[in-house]
Amino acid sequence: MFEYASDYARNVDLVMLYIVGISFILFAGVIIAMLLFVYKYSKKRNPVATNIHGSTALEILWTAIPLVLVLSMFYFSYIVYDKSREVPKDAYEIGVEAKMWAWKFYYPDGKTTDTLFIPQNKNIKFKIKSIDVNHSFYIPAFRIKEDAVQGRENFFVINADKIGSYDIACAEYCGLNHSMMYTKLIVVPETDFNAWMEGNKTSEELIAIADKKLSEKQTLSKNTTGILYAKGCVQCHSVDNNKAVLGPAFAMLNRGIAKVKIGEQYTEVKIDKEYIKRALVKPSQEIVVGFEKVKMPEHTNLLTDNEIEHIVNLLYENFASKKQ
Repeated sequence: MFEYASDYARNVDLVMLYIVGISFILFAGVIIAMLLFVYKYSKKRNPVATNIHGSTALEILWTAIPLVLVLSMFYFSYIVYDKSREVPKDAYEIGVEAKMWAWKFYYPDGKTTDTLFIPQNKNIKFKIKSIDVNHSFYIPAFRIKEDAVQGRENFFVINADKIGSYDIACAEYCGLNHSMMYTKLIVVPETDFNAWMEGNKTSEELIAIADKKLSEKQTLSKNTTGILYAKGCVQCHSVDNNKAVLGPAFAMLNRGIAKVKIGEQYTEVKIDKEYIKRALVKPSQEIVVGFEKVKMPEHTNLLTDNEIEHIVNLLYENFASKKQ
């Protein structure tokens, strides 16, 4: 509960502790009073009941105290909430687009990603919308959740003070693969973020900085499937079994031959690195038989050449080259 990445998250936790603390005190008071009355006014100790006609002072007291406590809860909660609705003049704006079942992020210079990158210690305003059903943009480490609604733009503001990698989830049921609608928020120093925006650093280098595992010159390990999660591939393709989700499972690459539809013709193609690359870059050219009704988005503008090469090698070495 107490892992957080911003002052706002800390304040949310403090308010939560305040409310839980008061609730516990009230709960304990009720239980203690109940046990006391059971003991004191039992038939054995108080065989003849005594009528009580009321006490104005007591009634005012037990009305005023809960009222003050509840109003104090509202007051502190509203102060914290209102802070997230203040948009500083220097806020850096990032567009957030939700769709079944993926996130897309738009930066002021036209850059588009499916993993969210932001600079450390800088005010960020997220402009949130959906292009289909209702979703909810949720970053647990920041204690912030905002609905993504079609035809309407919502927002919230954060300022991340810790470098790291944080989960982003959809917190509102949005259909079949709602539970797979995850991506990552990567917080890096502002100098590295600016270098990435200028094209002087790659997304892998920023992820390496956030994870504190790789140097800036290192690339992702050939054996890790983490990029398949970071880029949203597993939202439609299963990694660990032959069961299809929306698209073919990666394990199906070990068949050696793929039955595909090219235009109006059905044919067979060899599953090699070139086939995997074509399926990744131009998925609508060769559609796997049985999945003709599922349209896979093209990733040409979302993946760098290095990322494409890495995913092709990863899929080939971990799935296609393994025998059944």
